[in-house]
Amino acid sequence: MTDPNLEQRKQAILKAVVNEFTTSAMPVGSQSLVRSHFVNLSSATVRSELQELSELGYLAQPHTSAGRIPTDLGYRYFVDFLMDTEAVPPAIRSYIEDEIRSAPGEAQSLTEKVAMTVAAVTDVASVATASAGPLARLKHLDLIALDGPEALLILLVEGNLLRQQVLRLGQPAVQAELSRVAAKVNRDLAGRDRHAVTARAAKLAAGLERELLERVAESLAAFERGADGLVVHDGVRNLLRQPEFAEPTRLREVLEVLEETQYLAALLQELIADSDLEIVIGSEHATSQLRACTVVLTTYGPSSQVKGVLGAVGPTRMRYSQIVARLRAVAEAAGDRLADVSA
Repeated sequence: MTDPNLEQRKQAILKAVVNEFTTSAMPVGSQSLVRSHFVNLSSATVRSELQELSELGYLAQPHTSAGRIPTDLGYRYFVDFLMDTEAVPPAIRSYIEDEIRSAPGEAQSLTEKVAMTVAAVTDVASVATASAGPLARLKHLDLIALDGPEALLILLVEGNLLRQQVLRLGQPAVQAELSRVAAKVNRDLAGRDRHAVTARAAKLAAGLERELLERVAESLAAFERGADGLVVHDGVRNLLRQPEFAEPTRLREVLEVLEETQYLAALLQELIADSDLEIVIGSEHATSQLRACTVVLTTYGPSSQVKGVLGAVGPTRMRYSQIVARLRAVAEAAGDRLADVSA
C-alpha cells in the first residue's frame, strides 16, 4: 500500500525518476537527477534518497551499477499523489475533434474511429467499447399468429426503429387473443420503457399476456444494447516500438487478451466499475497476460445512455499525465458526437 506521507524530498525525487524513465526508457542515476532537477543537492544525498526509495519498494535497480527505475508501487504512488494534469496541445485537441466529428453516427463505425484516435494520440494500443443507446420506449406493437405456438412480434419504438421477431410461446394463441393483448399494451404502455413493461408483467398471473409482456421487455432491452459486446482495438503496432515488448512472448500475451473480445468487454466493464477514470498498473492486474502493462480507462457518452469505455494499453513505463489528458479529450469529443447523433 502506498504511503501518502512520504517525505517531500523523496516525493520530488520519485516524481523526477518517473518522468525521466518514462521519457528515456533508461535507468535514472543520481548524477543525471542532480544535473537536471536537483542542482542544490549533492549526488551523495540523492543517492541516499534513491536507496531509501528502493528499500521502501518504490524504485528498483536492474543492475548493481545501474540507475533506478520505478516499480509498480512507484508508479502507483506517482499516479495517486504526484501526477500533474497535462494540457492537451491545441494541435492534438484539434486533431481529436476533427477525427471524431467526422465519424459516422453508427455504433461500430464510431467505436472504430474512437479506438483509432486514441491509438494515434497516445502512441500505445487502444481499446473501445460501444456506447449503448438510451432507454427504448415503446411506440406501437402488433402481434400476428403464425403456426401453432409461434407468433410474429412487430415492435416499433420511439425514433421509428422497427424490430420484427418470431416468438415461440408456451401455448398456441389465436389471432383474436393476440390482438386483444396488443391493443391493451398499446393503450396502457405506449411511451413507456422496458422497466414499466416488466413491472406490469410482474403484476399478472402466469399466462399468455404475462409471457408476451416479458418478451416485449426483452426486445426493448435488445434495442438498448445495440452493439453490446462490440470491442475494437487499434495501435498494436505502437507496442512493437516499445522496448518492453521486444520479447515476442510478452506481445503475444497482450494480443491474446485484445483478440478475445467477449472476455475483454467484460474485463473493461469490471475494471472501470463506477469510476470515470481507472488506472491499473502491472501486478495489479488479475489477468496474468497484462502484468507487464498499464491499462488506463475512462468512459464516454451522454448521461442518458449506457456509457462506452475507452482506454489505452501500454507498458507500465508510460507517460501517465499525457495519456490521461488525451484519453479524456477523446472521451469528451466522442460524447459530444453521440449527443449530436441522438438529438
